[in-house]
Amino acid sequence: MKIEELKDFIDSLGDMVIIISKDRKILAANEALLKRCKFRQNEIVGRNCYMVSHCLKIPCPEDVVCPLDEVIATGKVKRVVHTHYTRNGKKMVVEISASPLKKDGEIIGIIEIIRDITDSYSFQEGLKASLEKFKKTMEIKELFSDILTHDLLNVANIILLQSEILLERETCEDTREDLKRLKKNVERLVNMIESAARYARLHSIESLDFREMDLTKLLKGVVSAFEEAAKEKNIKIEVMVHSPRLAMVNPNIESVFYNLISNAIKFSPPGKRVVVDIIDEKDTYLIMVKDYGPGVPDKDKESIFERFKRIEKGAVKGTGLGLAIVKRVAELHHGRAWVEDNPEGGSIFYVRIPKKQR
Repeated sequence: MKIEELKDFIDSLGDMVIIISKDRKILAANEALLKRCKFRQNEIVGRNCYMVSHCLKIPCPEDVVCPLDEVIATGKVKRVVHTHYTRNGKKMVVEISASPLKKDGEIIGIIEIIRDITDSYSFQEGLKASLEKFKKTMEIKELFSDILTHDLLNVANIILLQSEILLERETCEDTREDLKRLKKNVERLVNMIESAARYARLHSIESLDFREMDLTKLLKGVVSAFEEAAKEKNIKIEVMVHSPRLAMVNPNIESVFYNLISNAIKFSPPGKRVVVDIIDEKDTYLIMVKDYGPGVPDKDKESIFERFKRIEKGAVKGTGLGLAIVKRVAELHHGRAWVEDNPEGGSIFYVRIPKKQR
């Protein structure tokens, strides 16, 4: 193809295009480049290609390899990005894509496409800087969270231990009641800190390690831990499953039982019961915790699984993290969590997880 035949093609391109011979002479340039350089075609043809750099006020640093040499030597397309400063001090970023120009199989020169990418490059650099800043912020946030959690737990556990010691020594009944309330509030504080730390850890990871565990054994262990709390409210916890329920799970699955049973006891009126079961569904297990409390309004059935979202239950207080932890653990087990109305009054919380992990 002759140079004249290429002229119509390169004129149709929006980017600046120049055709250069092996001896660095300009063979042709498209209208975009001529307009930028304010030259006519006959004024630029036959001139040294460096005049374009001078015209565009883009100096050619000695330490920058000219794409012409490399393309002629290798016969391959070369792409370079040059960052320069024009004579008025303005930053300019230029992308040059150079391709070999052949005649009868022999390289006779190159075609350079010159694109001003200053705006897009600045955007990319700004985005990169923002991402780096965000990354550092998250690292600092994580470090701060770890330190804060550790230190708060240390102080809270010291107060809890001291209150237990004072409670054992105290004989005045009024003072003992005050110490009991103190102990109970510190226990709530410890639980809040641990829940926040657990949620932060679960929220920051994308996958868990799994091993075979018996869900029935885990469930009964959690139920046993809540015997005293259930007894205080005269609530009976009925465990419907007795045979082993083996599944590939992470130990964090225990927090599903813990939070669902804790909520059921917390929000159930005294004298009611809580029913728990693990239903075998062939390829999955359906964990069920049924209570006979006030229930969950339809408008809140999804939002209660989001962090810091909870519905008011009179004097019952909470962080709103328990069900968020349940949801996150279920998701990390490639399952889901949801709540439905109990036909007998109250709520039924479900968590479905696969027996085997992908």
